Amino acid sequence: MDDAVKLLAEMVGEAPLIDVIGSMGPDTRNFTWSHSDGSLCSRIDFFFTSKSVRIRQHSIVTLHFSDHRALRFQGGLTGTFLAGPGTWKLNSSLLGREDVQEELSRTYSEWQEMKDIFQSIGEWWKWEKGQIQDFFKNMGRKAARGRRKEFSRMQQQLQELYDLQLQGWDVMNPLEAVKKELSEHFHDKSRRIIFRSNVENLEKVEKCNSFFFKKIHSSHTPLVQLRNREGTLCDTREDIRKAVTDFYGDLYSKKRSGGDQAENFLSDIPRKVSAPAREVLNTPLTLEDLHLAVKSFR
Repeated sequence: MDDAVKLLAEMVGEAPLIDVIGSMGPDTRNFTWSHSDGSLCSRIDFFFTSKSVRIRQHSIVTLHFSDHRALRFQGGLTGTFLAGPGTWKLNSSLLGREDVQEELSRTYSEWQEMKDIFQSIGEWWKWEKGQIQDFFKNMGRKAARGRRKEFSRMQQQLQELYDLQLQGWDVMNPLEAVKKELSEHFHDKSRRIIFRSNVENLEKVEKCNSFFFKKIHSSHTPLVQLRNREGTLCDTREDIRKAVTDFYGDLYSKKRSGGDQAENFLSDIPRKVSAPAREVLNTPLTLEDLHLAVKSFR
């Protein structure tokens, strides 16, 4: 054995660590690498965990982008870990689905019929906001379950096709089709992860960042060129980002105003409320006025 293997063996023994793949049992097909034609299979990848971790689920899955297999592992940590409060954000991609639109329209009509049981429109709206949040949370969970189910289907189909290939079947075309589906699945998953990570940067008042470009791309409006403050066309990512930052920086910066124009504007404003307007403003509000005002909030 070379020095690296000896060092690894010592670390495993001293920690002590458990080989997760080895814990699957001797009867499990646990090789992690195979030649494309299936002639060679080997166990060259390891995943170690502490003995204090309770192993709940583990499996080896075939990947569409590598000749190595991935280990899917789920374990339980000892002790209690308190999760901090999170911030809910509406998954706006759900708004583009027709089934969600139809369900929301039907459910919202039912919510509107419940206004009479509340003492005011404000109380109803406070309750309504919670219902909307719960509605989209449930829809988001259903969408996530659907994506996981579809991923499992594609993963199982890929494994079956690889098994057929090992047996000598010509399954190259369907194999490439499934790999393409999986590639699109991972691309979409990466897009959602990147989007969520950049939302936090935007909330911290960070200047124009990749979240800006992600938003542009999501609206199907590619931004390939932009003129900077000097009028020069920019076509690189950094130059476009700088042009956007400079534009909004100039737009919201303090401006000098002409003193004469300001004086003329202020002099045209009446310093006192007119008598007819003062009479209207001093009139007490009636219940009918309040009722009409509340109804206008709809």
